[in-house]
Amino acid sequence: MRLFYELYRQSGLAFSYRRYMAALALVPLAAGAAAGVAGLLLLGPLASAAFGLMAALLAFAGLVLYPVHLVTARRSHFENNFVYTLGVLLPLLAAGVPLGRAVTRLAEVEEDKYIARELALAAREMIVMGAAPEEALRNSAERAPSPTYRETVEVLTKAARITQRIDIVLLARLDWALRTKQVKAQSLVRSLSLMFEIFVVAVMLLPLMVYIVALSFSPLGALEVGGLGVDPLTLMILMGLVYTPIVGFVFYLIFDSMTNI
Repeated sequence: MRLFYELYRQSGLAFSYRRYMAALALVPLAAGAAAGVAGLLLLGPLASAAFGLMAALLAFAGLVLYPVHLVTARRSHFENNFVYTLGVLLPLLAAGVPLGRAVTRLAEVEEDKYIARELALAAREMIVMGAAPEEALRNSAERAPSPTYRETVEVLTKAARITQRIDIVLLARLDWALRTKQVKAQSLVRSLSLMFEIFVVAVMLLPLMVYIVALSFSPLGALEVGGLGVDPLTLMILMGLVYTPIVGFVFYLIFDSMTNI
């Protein structure tokens, strides 16, 4: 139960934990019962049990995996974009704006919807429930699945207890975050360069070499590939219409997953 509670809290679901647990218990039962009835009417008792069990397991897996997806998305947004949020917060604190008012203003202008929602929850906790800014931010850090956000909040709340110049502490934290992002960007450039070389060989040069070899050996007849006879023209068509699009799409997914810093 503790695991489900942590998953629910860090996923940022918009309804209560009690409703999520009720859905986790009732939806698989309903899905299994519906699939079981359909299987009984169409194929018989054995198929009914199999369909019901499969539907219940799929429904349960979906209800668990959706919050996991939300946790992953929230962590990615916080890790990639929170440094820019700090860049907006720093001038507010340097201008003498109190921490609570700065967080409230930041929630209004933040462009990332995940960060804006979390800051809005912290602002609501301060305004409606009367919590101190440090307490509201600590509670927010416990909900967010981001080490960067949690560490930054910890630095800010500790600094608020010992000094009024939180902006100086935040400036040091922002400088560290930007340097970390710069190191990641340099590593990403090297990785992308290597992957692009592999892409050129696998998607461009390899099909070209296959075309040349197929044309060179075409006077000898069909090629034997795994015990099957393939004529050079068919091999060239397969490389152009099947191999190249599939491998190109795979590399597209790889490049897309590597571009987040």
